[in-house]
Amino acid sequence: MKKLILPIFIAITTILFFSCDKIETPLAQTEIDEDTLTTPTVVRRILMEEYTGHYCTNCPEGSTEMQRLVGVYGDQIIPVSLHAGDVTFNEPHTGSGSYETDFRTPAGDAYAIQFPPNGLPKGLVSRKNAGEGFQVGQWESEFLALKDDTPLAEITIVNSYNAATREVTIDLETEWLLDGGLGTTYKIQVGIIEDHIIDWQLDGSTNVPDYDHRHVFRGAVNNVWGETVSTTSQGSKDTKSYTYTLNAGWNADNCEVVAFIYKDSPNYEIMQANIKYVK
Repeated sequence: MKKLILPIFIAITTILFFSCDKIETPLAQTEIDEDTLTTPTVVRRILMEEYTGHYCTNCPEGSTEMQRLVGVYGDQIIPVSLHAGDVTFNEPHTGSGSYETDFRTPAGDAYAIQFPPNGLPKGLVSRKNAGEGFQVGQWESEFLALKDDTPLAEITIVNSYNAATREVTIDLETEWLLDGGLGTTYKIQVGIIEDHIIDWQLDGSTNVPDYDHRHVFRGAVNNVWGETVSTTSQGSKDTKSYTYTLNAGWNADNCEVVAFIYKDSPNYEIMQANIKYVK
């Protein structure tokens, strides 16, 4: 028996050596079943329109709350700041050396007529139960009431910017995830906002010359009230393209395209929105 120990040991060692020398199918080459992969979930993004004014003493409170909400809920909130609703708070003070910038827009004025805010700041949350808008302290609860709703559609924005002409080409695709329903007319609206405009603002009794104005609405791309969506059946898609020239005084790096689908009059509720930088 002692004579067999050495040959057996050599044989076992040889087998182990050659069997561990090479892995024929490395783990990195393991195939993944593509049927188990899932696409990202589409969420309902909530457009929040803040009515404000550079000569409004309480309006910085609204801006602060909007930024807090964006910090908490992220990209599900799309903030837009409209300098409209009260001539006293929004009229530029030409020749005064301060408050000379005119933040007003024809479209913003039209929205303020349709949804007249009774005092500033006020906010519309997806224009749900729009009326005269909500007080600052109501914005979060109104957002939470909508944030988990199944989105009716998805909007994809692709922008192409020409720095020489300051023209941005906006390509939109809308895909209906649910059926829009018979008897309901929907419109798609496209606008431009500019972030981080440093200019005068009255904060309480303090005149702030270098106030950071956030998400300022600059204008409508496809008319004040947009255009009617032709098809709203589940699974249908529609593409549109627009060209818009940015004002020479706007910072293109801070400009964004906002697009949203809303129910036509008399409801006006915004059912889905999206946003993307011009550049």
